[in-house]
Amino acid sequence: MDTLIWLWNIAKVALGLGFVIFIHELGHFLLAKWNGVKVEKFSIGFGRTIFGFKRGETEYVLAAIPLGGFVKMLGEGGEAGEGPPDPTAASDPRAFNNKSVGARMAIISAGVIMNLLLGMACFAYVFGQEREKLSAKVGAVLAGSPAFEAGLRPGDDIVGIDDRGDIGFQDLMKAVNLSSEGQIVRFQIRRAGAESPLVVPIRPRREATSDRPTIGVRPGSSLDVVDYQAPAGTPEPASLPWPVELPEAEVLGILAAAPAGESPAPLATNEDFQRLAARHRDKPLDLVLEARTFSGKPVAGASGERKATLPPNHFVDLGLRFAAEPIRAVQKGSPAEGAGFRAGDRIVKVDGRDDFDPMRLPLEVFDHAGSPMTVEVQRAQEAGKPPEVVALDVTPDATPPTFNPMKLSPAEDFQIPGLGICFPIKPVVQSVAAGSPAEKAGLKAGDVLDSVTIPATRGRPRGGAPTGTETWLVPREQTLKFDDGTTAWPFAFSLMQSLPIQALGLKVHGRDDVVSLRPEIVPDWFDPDRGLAFSDAFKVLPPLAFADALREGLNETVENVGVMYATIRSLFTGRVSMTNVGGPILISRVAYAAAKSGLSEFLNFLGFISINLAVLNFLPIPPLDGGQMVFLIAEKVRGRPLPDSALIAGTYVGLLLVLCLMVFATYQDVFRILKEFFL
Repeated sequence: MDTLIWLWNIAKVALGLGFVIFIHELGHFLLAKWNGVKVEKFSIGFGRTIFGFKRGETEYVLAAIPLGGFVKMLGEGGEAGEGPPDPTAASDPRAFNNKSVGARMAIISAGVIMNLLLGMACFAYVFGQEREKLSAKVGAVLAGSPAFEAGLRPGDDIVGIDDRGDIGFQDLMKAVNLSSEGQIVRFQIRRAGAESPLVVPIRPRREATSDRPTIGVRPGSSLDVVDYQAPAGTPEPASLPWPVELPEAEVLGILAAAPAGESPAPLATNEDFQRLAARHRDKPLDLVLEARTFSGKPVAGASGERKATLPPNHFVDLGLRFAAEPIRAVQKGSPAEGAGFRAGDRIVKVDGRDDFDPMRLPLEVFDHAGSPMTVEVQRAQEAGKPPEVVALDVTPDATPPTFNPMKLSPAEDFQIPGLGICFPIKPVVQSVAAGSPAEKAGLKAGDVLDSVTIPATRGRPRGGAPTGTETWLVPREQTLKFDDGTTAWPFAFSLMQSLPIQALGLKVHGRDDVVSLRPEIVPDWFDPDRGLAFSDAFKVLPPLAFADALREGLNETVENVGVMYATIRSLFTGRVSMTNVGGPILISRVAYAAAKSGLSEFLNFLGFISINLAVLNFLPIPPLDGGQMVFLIAEKVRGRPLPDSALIAGTYVGLLLVLCLMVFATYQDVFRILKEFFL
C-alpha cells in the first residue's frame, strides 16, 4: 500500500508540473493560431519523442526531458538535429516573422499570461477551502537580534506587517527576507496585557552566519505534544498515554496542568505552560491531556481525558564555569533599560555576590520576578579614566528562560529574559568545580575550549511505535566548534541538557588529545524543560465565497510576482545568498512534499511554480520569452528587425547564461543533499 501511495504522489508531481508547462505552451499555441500563424510542432519537454501524433498541420509531442517545452512556428528553427527554418517561409504570410510586431508580442507574452491565470486559479481554489496558516505568534526571540533590540517578546502575536493584516509566519519571513538594505518593517503586535496593538519598527539585517536578512524570531508553539524525549536530568522518564488504538490520533493536547497535589488549571497558550513549568521546576507536574489530530482537532471515539505526571528535570553539568562578558544588547522597553543598563556594561555582582554563575543567572532572575534586585556593573569611562562600578536597582519581569536548543541559534549570545539583556560567554574556563568531571579530567582555569563533539544519539521511540522503530536525536557524530565562532557555549550546554547523559569529546586549545567527559546531574539545579516537543501553532482559516476567493487569488498572484522580482533583486545585490537558489531536484522534493500533504497544498505549490515560471520566462534574456520581447521592442523602435548578427550573438549569450544558471542551481541541489547526509 505504501508503494502505491508513493507511486501516486510521484505521478501527481509529474502530471502537475507537466500541466504547468502545458498551460504555458498552450498560451503560445492559441495566440499563434488566433493570429493566423502556422504551428508545426507543439512539444511538452525536449529531446527524444516518447509519444506523439500529428493532427492537421501540427505535430503534438511528449518528449523525454521534462524541463520545459516549445511551440515551433513556421519560419522558426527547431531543436538540435531538426535543421534550419524552411527557406520558403520567408515569403509565406503565415510565417511567424511575417506577422506584425504587435501580433508577435502577443504570441510571445501569451505563455506568461496563461501561467499567471493558472496561478490565480490555483490560489483562488485554495482560498475557497478551509486552510491552515502557520501563526505569526513569536515563540522565541534570539539574543541580540533586531527583534530583541526592538523589544519583541515570546508570546507576542504579530497581527500586521506595514499596511497588511491577516498574516502568518510565512508572510513575516517573506517581508523580512526580501527587505532592502536599511528598510524598516513595521510590525503590529498584540501583546497580553496591552489594550491596543503596538507598532514595533524593526530594521532586518543579514548576520554573518545567515544567508538572508532576518529579525531573529522563531514561530510560536501550540499545546499539542508530538513527542517526548526524557532530558539528561530525568533518570526515570515519564510514560505518556499515547492513543495507539486510534489511528487518527497523532498528538496529545494539554488541557490543564499543575504541580503534583494541586488541582490542574486550564491552560490557554504554550507560554502559560512554560511559565508554570519554570515556576514549579523542582516539582512533578500533573497534566490533563486529550487525543487530537495533527491539526489540533479532538479525535472521534477517544475515551475522554488522559493524565500523566512529568517528573522534575535536573540540569547536568561538567563543572566548568565561565565569565559574563560585557552586555551586547539591551532590549527596548525591558526592566534593564528602565534601570539604566547599557551595552558594554559588565555584570560583576548580583545582590552583593561576586561569585555568581552566569549560566544560573536566568533562573535566579526569574525567581525574583516582581521583586527588586541590585546588580552592580563595571562601566567604561571616557578615554584615560578607569572603569567605574555602578549599582543598578532592577525589578525583573516573569519572562521564563529557555534552555531548549530548538529555540536557540548555535552562535547566539546568552540571554537573561527577565532583565532583557544578553552577553557573550567566551569558551575560556574561569574556574572548575571541585570533584566535577572537568576536574577529574584535568581541566583548569585558563583553559580555552576549541570544540565539543556530540556522538550519534538514539532516542526513545514514541509509545506505541512499531517494534524496531529507530528514533535518532543526533543522526551522526557532530563537532560544535567554538574557535571559529559558529557555536557558543550556551548552545552546547543546552544541547547537553536535551540528550541522554553520555560521554562528550572536549578539545582544549593546546592539547593534542580529546578529553572525554561525562556530565553529571546537579541535585539542586532544576531545568524547566520536561522533554516535551510541541507542534507549531497554526490558525484555521474558513473558506471564502467564490468572489472573495477570486479576489484573494488575484492579490496572491500579484504579491508572488512582486516577491519573485524582489528575490532576484536581493540575489543580485547580495542581500540574499546564492545558496538559496534551487534547481530541478529541489523543485521535485518540494513538489513531492506538497503532493503528500493534500490537494490544497499541492495546488498552492503549482500556483507558486506557475508564477515563478512566468516571471523567469519574462526576464530579458534570450532565448527566454522576455529576451524575444526585447528583440521585438528593438525592432519596433528601429522600424526594422535587428541584424542577424545581433540576434545570433544575443541568443548565444542568453543560452550561455541560462545554461550556467541551470548548472549552478543543480550544483546547489546536489550540495544541499550531500550536506544533509554527510555534514
